[in-house]
Amino acid sequence: MQIRVIADDFTSATDALPTFAQRGWSTRVALSSGLDSTLGPSEVWSTDTDSRALDDAAAAARAATWARRWRDADILVKQFDSTLRGPMVAEVMATWRSSGRGKLVVAPAFPAAGRTTVHGEVLVDGVPVQETAFSRDPLNPVRVSSLPALFAAHGQALSMARDAAEAQAQLAVHSAVVVDAATEGDLQVLIARLGARRDVLWAGSTGLLRALASILPAQAAPEPSWRLAQRPGVVVGSLNPRSREQHLKAQRLATGAALWATPEEAGDPARVTTELVDKVCDAVRSGRCDGLVVTGGETAKHVARRLQAKEVQVLREVQPGIPLCLMRTPWGVIPLVTKAGGFGEHDVFLRCVQAITGEQP
Repeated sequence: MQIRVIADDFTSATDALPTFAQRGWSTRVALSSGLDSTLGPSEVWSTDTDSRALDDAAAAARAATWARRWRDADILVKQFDSTLRGPMVAEVMATWRSSGRGKLVVAPAFPAAGRTTVHGEVLVDGVPVQETAFSRDPLNPVRVSSLPALFAAHGQALSMARDAAEAQAQLAVHSAVVVDAATEGDLQVLIARLGARRDVLWAGSTGLLRALASILPAQAAPEPSWRLAQRPGVVVGSLNPRSREQHLKAQRLATGAALWATPEEAGDPARVTTELVDKVCDAVRSGRCDGLVVTGGETAKHVARRLQAKEVQVLREVQPGIPLCLMRTPWGVIPLVTKAGGFGEHDVFLRCVQAITGEQP
């Protein structure tokens, strides 16, 4: 079975895959379009279109390119941010048009991270996302919580379904449907009922992919051997308030790790990211750091590029939506944990450092 995932940033491309890896499926993040010749018939691949900060037209073009390349996959998923950041509707529509599939199922919920869908509206811990801190995101502020409203603004009607059975019925008469979900079980029932349909483009967040992985047959594939980090580093490139609180906790708890973070005060985002990435990559190249925990998709992407990573292998989850990976670079194989800004508990950085060093909690 071929499963392909088109994500819009680096952390999404990595957090799409750990539940597949934990069930023994071979997983990779393609960081170069030239890697297609190496894809095996039974692998799960994702890619980062690096399009979350682009305008609708440019983002749609990148998503469409990968949709055409991967249109023959058994299951094709357009992953988007669980809080609806970025040009997600333009990308979903472009992927759908280029995929050759007649039906669209939108299932944005990620219940394990507090993201649910009620009457087609995305909630974060029970609050409409447009009323949360994500509405003040400096790069991608979220103004609308309703999926039907967002798609209607792009000329596409979304039928609303309360559950999997209603979604199946709606697809008999409508081409596109958004499905409510409050629990991981809701998503698993949806996948069990509709997942075998090759005429469906799936659109959703990590929650949808976790549900898909949970119903696949387990494979007998052991985790590859790798060198535990001796000199770990924590990199905070996200300005999300939760990440900043986690950073403060890390200063007290993760005492054995080097800590790097963008400044609290406002500045040019490109400049501060470049300065942060320079410090981190200099430490890796000099041998002062041999394992990384990175929060912030832009930061993680630039670190991977600067270290000339061609491929990232995803191993397992540290916490829901937070994957442990191996990044292959000219400086060796580097254990890497990536985390989106709004994810994780207060001590998440300590848990992530323990994952790459092998320390016991």
